[in-house]
Amino acid sequence: MMRSRLLWLIVGSLFALQLQAADFVIKAVRGTVEVRRGVMEEWKKVKVGDLLKPEDSMRTGAGSNAVIEADKKKLTVPEMTILDISDVRQLSQEDFLLKLAMENILAVPPREKDELAIPSATVMHGTDMSKADQPAISDLKVGEMELKGARVLYDNAYYATAVLKSKETLRTHPELKSNIDARLTIAAAFEKMKLTKEAITEYSLLAKENLPASTAKKVQHSLDKLKQAK
Repeated sequence: MMRSRLLWLIVGSLFALQLQAADFVIKAVRGTVEVRRGVMEEWKKVKVGDLLKPEDSMRTGAGSNAVIEADKKKLTVPEMTILDISDVRQLSQEDFLLKLAMENILAVPPREKDELAIPSATVMHGTDMSKADQPAISDLKVGEMELKGARVLYDNAYYATAVLKSKETLRTHPELKSNIDARLTIAAAFEKMKLTKEAITEYSLLAKENLPASTAKKVQHSLDKLKQAK
């Protein structure tokens, strides 16, 4: 029952998100760049001048990239990346924390088998349908491409949606939970948003992993700095 109510809240919040996100224009294309329109499952190639709506998703192939623009702000989308246009927006802290709470609850396994479950492939993007149409791209690769999209968000200061997209992808693709780069992105985004408690939690979890020496040093430095600032 609780998860059912959450589903409706999420649907409502997604609808509101789409209303507030901006349209983008394709400014440059190199190689294979495709778009999936709204609820459609087919990916189609784009060209310079094409419009991307908030409900659209775009992806780039190997050795490909694209530049998109809205409100005089340009984003470069690198190769092998999936980016949901609805994520390219700023969130208020209140809105972000609400969505983060929803995501954290969704990440908790249901206690009963007959409880409402939200299939990972259908939460936002209909991934299960696209797999039939695009057999060359594995589910694992889709997850990796979505994480690269989250990194694009982070690199362009969309920290809130970078966290949400990263956490959603790690939840719906559990085989990627050991992706250290994605977890570092989440921790760093919390730090950028000055959400010290959340950043410390993420860095502390990372510190328990078997990290390369350089990464472990970076994580510990961030932890020490955050704890001193409290």
